[in-house]
Amino acid sequence: MKQVALVAFMFGAFSAGSAFAAGGREIVLQGTDAVPACSSCHGVKGTGNPDMPSARLAGLNAGYIIRQLDSFADGSRKNDTMGPVAVALSETERKAVAAYYAGLPAPKAAAAARDASKIAAGAAFARMGDWSRGIPGCSQCHGPDGSGVGALVPRLTGQSAEYIEAQLKAWRAGTRKDDPMGLMGGIARKLDKTEIASVAAYYAAAPNVPAASLGKALTKTSSSGSGKTATFVPPPDSAIPDNDFGKMVRLGENIFRDTQRYAAQYVGNTLNCQNCHLDGGRMADSSPLWAAFGEYPAYRSKNKHVNSYAERLQGCFRYSMNGKVPALGSETLLALEAYSFFLAQGAPVGVDMPGRGYPALKKSAKPFDYARGEKVYKRSCALCHGANGDGQKSADGLSVFPALWGAGSFNWGAGMGNIKNAAAFIKANMPFSQSGTLTEQEAWDVAAFVDSHERPQDPRFTGSVAETRTKYHNGATWMYGRTVNGALLGAHSPPSGRR
Repeated sequence: MKQVALVAFMFGAFSAGSAFAAGGREIVLQGTDAVPACSSCHGVKGTGNPDMPSARLAGLNAGYIIRQLDSFADGSRKNDTMGPVAVALSETERKAVAAYYAGLPAPKAAAAARDASKIAAGAAFARMGDWSRGIPGCSQCHGPDGSGVGALVPRLTGQSAEYIEAQLKAWRAGTRKDDPMGLMGGIARKLDKTEIASVAAYYAAAPNVPAASLGKALTKTSSSGSGKTATFVPPPDSAIPDNDFGKMVRLGENIFRDTQRYAAQYVGNTLNCQNCHLDGGRMADSSPLWAAFGEYPAYRSKNKHVNSYAERLQGCFRYSMNGKVPALGSETLLALEAYSFFLAQGAPVGVDMPGRGYPALKKSAKPFDYARGEKVYKRSCALCHGANGDGQKSADGLSVFPALWGAGSFNWGAGMGNIKNAAAFIKANMPFSQSGTLTEQEAWDVAAFVDSHERPQDPRFTGSVAETRTKYHNGATWMYGRTVNGALLGAHSPPSGRR
């Protein structure tokens, strides 16, 4: 067998520029005594072959490629060609091949746009999904740019439509089973052939899709909320008027879905509004905008005066987004008000509507417990939010999974810092596409675990943790000011209002 350079591997690391990756290049271009050259199917530049269809490997995360080779080898991913190849490659050779492919430039688009209407529908579905069937938008895991997240969520942009479609069908048929927590299999089984084809066409063509066509696409297709406990259904995006007011509504939706990009000057953490208000603020039992808008003006005990809806939005930026407060009358607040008003068309005013907020949980049968919550977190949450709770970004640096504690999360003044609120949200909505699978006790426990970690300081901090707790967090479901694992929570909080 031909020898592979292993210098970098001996030190536990590999990169595209290393001698280790150079050894991978030899396997890719020439093969070994046991396997043919990878380029015979995936191309010299790793761009794949849609006729087979074989994957575009260039620019994929090295860890992801290794995981796929391991899956082919252990049989959790079936392929008559790749199975024997993966088995024949040693662990070292798999890592070398992965390092080489990861260092190749990823193509921006696999093919020219061939079916504009199919691509437009795919763009809308990739962004919005269909929460009425428990399907989040693809972008909520693969990133707004489709560039993937780490070793678990692959880059889709630039992959061939034929290959993406084949994999979604494999997930749906159960012939591919290497997805963590069964997430992709569960989602793919809910997709029909048209949705699979349109999403595949979009990611193959993205980002070389005219912005104008995407703008129109996003007004043509929309989910209509989960309908979990709601009797009200907000209007679809297709009802957004094509005038100046409609432009403000669309800006509000963009801010809501991608706050990091459209309101960056007011955000001090890694969250977007829709992280806590799913489906762009449409989803019942996820504090939807259509249920909140008609409840204001209202008195809030949090700041002890009657708040306008705009003031309520300011509070979201101050606490949940750990950011700066947009001025009343600013374009950002006006856009969010316009979007909320649009979603609430036809809803009653001053009525506590079904689906509003998060469904309240019964008092936990056992006292919520940090250790039990840690086990739930590792099993059901760490995949997306990270083992250290600091969230994950796409390969292009865009926020995908928000931080749940630490400097990049919501601050101590946010509603999610209250275990009662966090548990209710988690039970009703998490994990993605598997909502309701956690027991109430598990929701209480994992919420307690998350809220027992340090996070940015409460903006109302008086200078004393004890005094701040007494004034603002003096309840059994607030961990601020309590000692956990030897640390007084709030005593070492990063300053609020900073990214």
